[in-house]
Amino acid sequence: MDKNYVKTTIEGLKSTSSSRVQDTLLKIRSKVITNDSGIQLFRDCGGLECLLPHLRKPNERILDLTLSILGNCCLEDESSLAVGKLNYYGPLVSILKTVCRDSIVGRACRVIGNMAQKTSNAENLHNHGVVTALITLIESRDKNTSYPTLTMAVRAVRQLWMVPDKREEMLSLNAVRCIAILLTTECESAGVIKSTCNSSKEGEGLRKSQEELICGILKCLGYFTTHASALCAEQIQGDGRGYQCLVALTKTYESVALKCLMNLCYLSSCRPLLGTAGLVECLVRILLKNSEDSYWQKTESAARALAQLSGESVNRSRLRHCGGLPLLLAAARVSPDAMRALLQYVFDDTSFQILVSKGLISLLTDELTTFVATMDFEHNNLENAESNEIVTAFKTDETEAPKTEPKLNTDDGKSLFVRRRGPFCSKNEDELKVVIERDNMIVGFVDAVDSDASDDSQSDEETPRRKYLKRARSMSPMTLKKKSQLIKMASKDWSAGVYWEPKSPEWPSSSRSAMSPDRPQSPLSPYYEAGLGQPGFPAGSQFPASKRARLDWSPESGVSTGEGSSMGSSCWKDFQWSSGSESPTSPLSINEESSDSEISGRYSPVLCEAEGEAEGAAARAELDAAQVAHGLDELIMDDDESLDDTPTAESSGKLENSKTSRIACVLVLLFRVSHGACNSLGAMREEPVSNHTLELLTGRECLNALLDYVEKCKRPLGRAARILARVLSNALCLMSILKHRLALRLHKMSVVSKHPPTKCQQCKQILRLSSKLLAQLTILAESSYGIGEISYQLLKGSPAMQQTLSITLPYIVRTEKPLKKYFIDCNALNILFNIISESKEDMKVCVTALSKLATNVHIKDPKSLENRFNDQICVSYDPILDNLAGSDIVTFELDDKSQVNANKIFLCQNSEVFSAMLMGCFKESAEKCVRLQNVTKPALEYLFTLLHIGLNNPKCDVQVFPLADKLETNLEVLLLADRFLFDKLKGLLSSAILQFQLTPETADKIYVWSLSEGMGFLCVESVAYILTGKMCEAQRARSFSAILDLEYKEQWLDDIKTMIVRQLVK
Repeated sequence: MDKNYVKTTIEGLKSTSSSRVQDTLLKIRSKVITNDSGIQLFRDCGGLECLLPHLRKPNERILDLTLSILGNCCLEDESSLAVGKLNYYGPLVSILKTVCRDSIVGRACRVIGNMAQKTSNAENLHNHGVVTALITLIESRDKNTSYPTLTMAVRAVRQLWMVPDKREEMLSLNAVRCIAILLTTECESAGVIKSTCNSSKEGEGLRKSQEELICGILKCLGYFTTHASALCAEQIQGDGRGYQCLVALTKTYESVALKCLMNLCYLSSCRPLLGTAGLVECLVRILLKNSEDSYWQKTESAARALAQLSGESVNRSRLRHCGGLPLLLAAARVSPDAMRALLQYVFDDTSFQILVSKGLISLLTDELTTFVATMDFEHNNLENAESNEIVTAFKTDETEAPKTEPKLNTDDGKSLFVRRRGPFCSKNEDELKVVIERDNMIVGFVDAVDSDASDDSQSDEETPRRKYLKRARSMSPMTLKKKSQLIKMASKDWSAGVYWEPKSPEWPSSSRSAMSPDRPQSPLSPYYEAGLGQPGFPAGSQFPASKRARLDWSPESGVSTGEGSSMGSSCWKDFQWSSGSESPTSPLSINEESSDSEISGRYSPVLCEAEGEAEGAAARAELDAAQVAHGLDELIMDDDESLDDTPTAESSGKLENSKTSRIACVLVLLFRVSHGACNSLGAMREEPVSNHTLELLTGRECLNALLDYVEKCKRPLGRAARILARVLSNALCLMSILKHRLALRLHKMSVVSKHPPTKCQQCKQILRLSSKLLAQLTILAESSYGIGEISYQLLKGSPAMQQTLSITLPYIVRTEKPLKKYFIDCNALNILFNIISESKEDMKVCVTALSKLATNVHIKDPKSLENRFNDQICVSYDPILDNLAGSDIVTFELDDKSQVNANKIFLCQNSEVFSAMLMGCFKESAEKCVRLQNVTKPALEYLFTLLHIGLNNPKCDVQVFPLADKLETNLEVLLLADRFLFDKLKGLLSSAILQFQLTPETADKIYVWSLSEGMGFLCVESVAYILTGKMCEAQRARSFSAILDLEYKEQWLDDIKTMIVRQLVK
């Protein structure tokens, strides 16, 4: 376009003729400013300066055209700023106040809305009182005020709201209330909501222009709620029907209306009113259309809304009655907010049992399994003994010092969480797992020992009194004085360790912006991360299902703060609910690339002139949990003392909280499930967990996931251990636990650790914990109930169950009566030997089972019974024959033609056999060289050496035994001692072999020798040693396998069986 042509056209604006000015304005609007380049050329030629005088003229036609041109020019950034610099604000405000023509007022509102997209212009408009003028325009509307004009006025208010510093002022002018009442009025006239008057006239329905107005109002309210405070939320109520109106509009404006409602969910003061307005039923109705997991991933804010609404009792009740709990459960699979919301129902037994019946345990098991699969070991393994000594010394100093807690200053007006840095604000992030907001209370689930840390020497007056409410039957704050109170791992009161605190009234005023801590620190609202223009739910919003959300109470997370919870106190600087107190920018003013987009700030509508359970019998079978878990309680005390060893570096705190917070919710919920039905006070009823629940809770996946977590986590004696203790204290769980061979897993954990227990506190605790859990299983298996159930399964159960029980029972049953019942009367012993004989199971497991069984029936380790000698020594044969006559020397010729010389007289004096042979009537007495069969030279020389030492002398008392180097030699001499009737020597040598040469490496060899050529010598001892001797499980299994691979397999198994049966039936 020619610049001279534009300049010539602009000259027409300076004419005194109204008609020429009108023609010029029409030409500029239709030919010059048709695009951005035209607007820029018009601005460069000074056209904007020439328009200003025409805003002050009374000619309505000129005024109308001028406003139309200005509105189009303000769509271009530089032109909008230029209009602001020319100080158009005053004339625009004057037009709103003085002009009555609807189209002119509408175009003025459009110009204001377009100008307000620039922050500098918006601030100046505020300073010139444009908000008051707009509110007056809306409130004083009459039948001549068109819907497009109201739409432009609402849009202008929305753009002006984007100045953060002016929001308080707009609230003071009731700008939000004005828009809300306008919405209520229009909905009432259209029949969307019922009229408050007695008129029987029904609504006429929505016209197109009225629809555009309502849509604009909803977008405006969306901006308001994105930066909502309690005062803002109160004004959105309008005449008291604002929330009801928003809920009703979800049927026709689902996307934008839900955005407003969901943003309001983050204010605790709004949630009861939203529930009363029907938002819970509305959400359930919408989500029931398609409640698949993929749908939840696209509707993150729907899950967040349900989660936030669950914080109030009225909404929890509504959600239960309208069938929404399964939806919340489905959302929990992909939404950390929904997972946290499930904690709201742990105190409502009816709702919680519904969740359990709808698949809660399967969800928790899947979550735990997924988490553990990628979990690293969090043990504090000490690399060297020096660091171990340092930590031990530090721990000793800590335990010697009196455990005191600073007195609480209850008069400083601070929150209890700040005053009492006990379980809630401890730097050890493992103590505090989850904090939620519930019914205007702060609820913390503490996974640690609760102690008031008061020393026994303190007087009652000196004992700090805590202001929290602890939900337990006999654990009121008045009783928490001198003695440290323990959270029982298997306590019937599942809520031990749950703490409550009212919200502090000292928190900042309600006018401060409050945002949910789980809302992303981004310009988008939680519902409109992908935009507002598309109908329905935004398809572009991706939900990070695989990412473990941060749910812990940490500097970057927490619960919805609700009204006035911005944490103004300086004491809260390290414990903010969210990482920042600023409200985010508008969700609708981010993407400004498209001028015709509904979410774009460029959007400027052009006015058209034409339009201006459970069973009591099963409960009796449950054992006393406190009795079963007594030893585990002691472990927790040790665990509490060891907490000081845990590093508290701030550098890792946030990251760890982020990784473990979701699983903390899972563990709390599992802990609650393990306690069955509870009454309204959280106390355990005499109703055990239902059979179906038990099957899921004691399933292989759930139990193994819990054990995996215990093995890897930083605090093995935390809530996961409590869940296991609870399950293992329930007799109804016994058969399922045995079915899944949990005893084998616990045994392995009790003997094998990731790190040396002396250098790793966690490994030490795991070893002790697994032993205690095995002890619980022992109590169940040896109880009357356990004996009946197990015996039935051994006699009538499936072959697989019989096989499993035969292998696992030796690990847990320790007393003779149940052992005889199971293994003799119920044939478990034959089943076990059949398994070993046919190699149906892992040999190491079977051998360890036999070893446990042998130990339990008191088969002794023979080495422990043989301590006759202090030591051993190696000797060589030296007959000393130099001074003897030739007739006194006898030579023995052996099978290999080797010869051994010996003192004939000495042999005859010490052996009746040799005396008869060499001095009697036998032919050998006349021969100088006597032939001996089945004797080797080393054995014969060693035998003569033992005789020369005097070991066959009945009065001999030897402390250091002379032993041959090779086991084969000693075994052969043992046979020779029997052959030549050296009874005393045979007994001593047998004891020496058992004491010094019966080892894991030689036990199988001794047994094989005993059967093959040893005439049964040391057979029983070798069998007993392989069964109960001190050796690792791998060595024992190797010895077993070595014998089973030989021809002595049947004899070997029979020897073991005979030995065990003899012990059982004696």
